[in-house]
Amino acid sequence: MRLGPQETVWIAGAAGRMGQAIEHALDHSRYKVVTTDAEIDVTDLHEIMNYAESYRPDFVINCAALASRTEADEDPDKAYKVNALGARNLAIASNGVGATLVHLSTDDLFPENTDHAFNEFDVTNPPHVYGKSKQAGERFVRELCQRHIIVRSSWVYTAQPDDLLGRALKASAQGKTVPVPANQFACPTSADTFARFVLAVMESDEFGTFHAACTGVTSRFEFFERAFALAGQPTGNLRGTANPRQGYRIELDDMMARLTGVFAMPTWEDDLAAFAAEHDLAALACTE
Repeated sequence: MRLGPQETVWIAGAAGRMGQAIEHALDHSRYKVVTTDAEIDVTDLHEIMNYAESYRPDFVINCAALASRTEADEDPDKAYKVNALGARNLAIASNGVGATLVHLSTDDLFPENTDHAFNEFDVTNPPHVYGKSKQAGERFVRELCQRHIIVRSSWVYTAQPDDLLGRALKASAQGKTVPVPANQFACPTSADTFARFVLAVMESDEFGTFHAACTGVTSRFEFFERAFALAGQPTGNLRGTANPRQGYRIELDDMMARLTGVFAMPTWEDDLAAFAAEHDLAALACTE
């Protein structure tokens, strides 16, 4: 039994896949969890500050983002408004009430097509608008919130039917060809493991920037082949593609997690096997 008052956790952008995963992973007997999504505009500073003053959270987890690279390229102002100003507003509000801000970020801050892993101390150099807007958000967080944790992820996947893996399994079960890039390489990480990492670092009294990616690098095609096999789906409908304009390789090194000992990330293969055992991937192929 937990003694004393509950700590309050505010999840902004809670309706998204990472917001849902983190809320599910939180111990609701330990924390009072308040969630917001579109009804609270993260780009409105006064609205964010008023909400923070009303609930006085101990932790703010920023899951709100414009995550589409295509949409960011088409509307840079919107990307910077959500990813940069939204992060700024939550940083100001968190600092104002003495909360720790946990800000979710991305491996898209680093250059593509490199043959080495990037750790948290490497210089970022994003090649596109989405990455640049997320980099700007990180800078605001560091500058404006004294107690902050930035967590960068790589290829986070879920068991939601409308996510990339669920759509692919369903399409294959319907006999459709599923094109999958064979020249995109990164570190697949389940939403379950990523959420556990976020909670571990949040509860560790550590601060700063952390990478949270499973170890090992693989192509999207190899990842889908293994996921299909674990779901009991034939892989014959998978078709590897190799558009040279879409190829990349980004590997994150979880150096800060090793240095602080807050969390040990599994290999991507072990993580996927555990994820498949926890979730009924075969059922995704049958979703309506």
